[in-house]
Amino acid sequence: MVLSALVFSSYALIQLHQLFFQSNGAGGPGWAIGQPQTQWNFRLGNQPLPELRALALELVNRDRQVNGLPPLVEDPLLAQVAQRHAEDMLKHQFYDHVNPDGQDPSDRFRALGGQAGAGENIMQQKGTIPVALSFGLVEEYQKGWMYSPGHRENLLTPHYTTFGYGIVANSLGTEIYAVQLFSFPP
Repeated sequence: MVLSALVFSSYALIQLHQLFFQSNGAGGPGWAIGQPQTQWNFRLGNQPLPELRALALELVNRDRQVNGLPPLVEDPLLAQVAQRHAEDMLKHQFYDHVNPDGQDPSDRFRALGGQAGAGENIMQQKGTIPVALSFGLVEEYQKGWMYSPGHRENLLTPHYTTFGYGIVANSLGTEIYAVQLFSFPP
């Protein structure tokens, strides 16, 4: 009983922090990051995948805009490839850009009909406290990618024109995988 209360209290504190104290900072030397886009009352709770994808694209374009880059457009095929890779990582318990079959992001994109290469950002979150697939979570992942030099390079690559996003959680919400895919015209 005490353990259950402790887990619930910890979860509540994390959710409250995410609800009221979301800040992206100012970025770093030579790059900027935009301000959070979700209103405080929409940062918690599970959201449908199409809405999470729409927010992910909005956040990518926000950060590209503040860095003087053109926006990306959603590519349904890239989104499908991203979702499949997120689900594959969860199902087969790996975290890598190359899947157990030896396919990298470009291989996976071309296998489903893509005509060009693809760049990829991935995120894994594991813990004992359940986390919802929420707008606040998508914002936190975008912030994490922007503050990571290699991931930021993908986000701010000028020749990318298209975007796809996938995200999945286990049934308890204690293991999450997210994937951003980027591509360009063939």
